[in-house]
Amino acid sequence: MVNNINSLRLYNTQLALRTLRVGNAVDDDTSQITRSTSLLSGGSSSSVHSNSKLNTLLEGLQRHNGTTKTTPPPTAPKVTNDITSSDFMKALTAKLKASVNDPVNGKQAQAMLTALKNGTLSVSDPTKGVEIDAWNPDDKTSKAAKPEKIATDNWNEFLKDHLKRSDKGSFTRTGDGSYVDKPTGQNAFFGNLNGKYYYVTWPAEVTISVKPVSA
Repeated sequence: MVNNINSLRLYNTQLALRTLRVGNAVDDDTSQITRSTSLLSGGSSSSVHSNSKLNTLLEGLQRHNGTTKTTPPPTAPKVTNDITSSDFMKALTAKLKASVNDPVNGKQAQAMLTALKNGTLSVSDPTKGVEIDAWNPDDKTSKAAKPEKIATDNWNEFLKDHLKRSDKGSFTRTGDGSYVDKPTGQNAFFGNLNGKYYYVTWPAEVTISVKPVSA
């Protein structure tokens, strides 16, 4: 009896390995597995353990035979590639709001949000030759601006012409870490949003110095 059991177990193992290797189980093999498992359990319906092993094996065969339905991958997030679109402005606004409390970039993000609210935040994409004033699509009082054409250029040349450098060649930075736009003197930021590069400028904070009144 022990030899029979060992033989049946060996047969099951060899059959399963052959099925996984070939990737094509046939009905006759499945029937033989069922009969073999029944013999191992002595034909008794009380052998829960043997039935469980059979179900596990059959499920494995179904997966390898492609009969089990697979869950489709989740839909990839939409890539925003047009700075003049509402989708881009929504994503930009959300990114700035999420960065306000950042200990490093929070002050800069708040300045950009304020400029966006005031209609003084400009977004440029030289690769498409377009520039536009940012707006908040979720704000009913904020209206979409009309895009303006700018010279078409690649990013390397554009940044070389727009980012101000010190006499030592390093980029000039403001107190909140912003760059300085060389042609206008405004604050500037260069970043990436959903795979799309963009260049942003907004008015620099004006510091007013008050001279003491002479006695």
